[in-house]
Amino acid sequence: MGGDGGDRLRELRERARGPRKTITTFGPEPYDDLAPVLDRFDADLRHESLPIPEESGYLVVERDGEYLGAVPAAAFDELRDPSGGAPWDATADASAYRELVGLLSGTAFEMDDRSRLVATAREVEDRAWRTGRGSLYATFQSLSAFRAQVPMYEHLAGTTDLSVTVFGEPDWEPPAIDGVAVHRDETGEVTDFWVVAFDGAGEDDAKSALIAAEERPGTYAGVVTYDPTVVDDLTAYLGGLAASTP
Repeated sequence: MGGDGGDRLRELRERARGPRKTITTFGPEPYDDLAPVLDRFDADLRHESLPIPEESGYLVVERDGEYLGAVPAAAFDELRDPSGGAPWDATADASAYRELVGLLSGTAFEMDDRSRLVATAREVEDRAWRTGRGSLYATFQSLSAFRAQVPMYEHLAGTTDLSVTVFGEPDWEPPAIDGVAVHRDETGEVTDFWVVAFDGAGEDDAKSALIAAEERPGTYAGVVTYDPTVVDDLTAYLGGLAASTP
């Protein structure tokens, strides 16, 4: 991996981290089967017993005692098995997992489940899709890893005014896609990173990014951020990298 680029992305990942958050589940008994989901995030986990039916329970995310949002127990199955469906999929759009990812923006995570990481990245892609314009950047370890995402990005770029840029080690030649520029990462500048970043089309409220690095084989440590200054610096870096590579 190129040292300068890796250092820059790691610095941005650290800047994206915010204050520690607390996740509290409320219900008659702890929802132990949610632990494999919630334990992936660097947050304080609590449970408060309430004399209510299990299906009436809920989950609350707080930061320094400030209420940020809640997810009802009726949607817990979506947390246990998150959808990696496309942004235009109405069912996926209503995903409770994406809602949880949004509530935990700025909270570091560590994941070794690729499908769950795809579902996490969908939160950023979904914002880009709903905005329909602006610039979306995505890095892959290799262009062959992009192969499975080609239909999704064809639709994403073909049905919006988004400008999409994809990076990856050139081990596969992707088909030409209108609206998608593919950059061959010959120097390994982004090889260890999984980044999806949307510049919000200039709107701070829409800016978002996932910045993750493969710290151990198959295990990614990262964060989702809505911090506009981090997203601005990240998209500027990736835009500059795209301009300097074929």
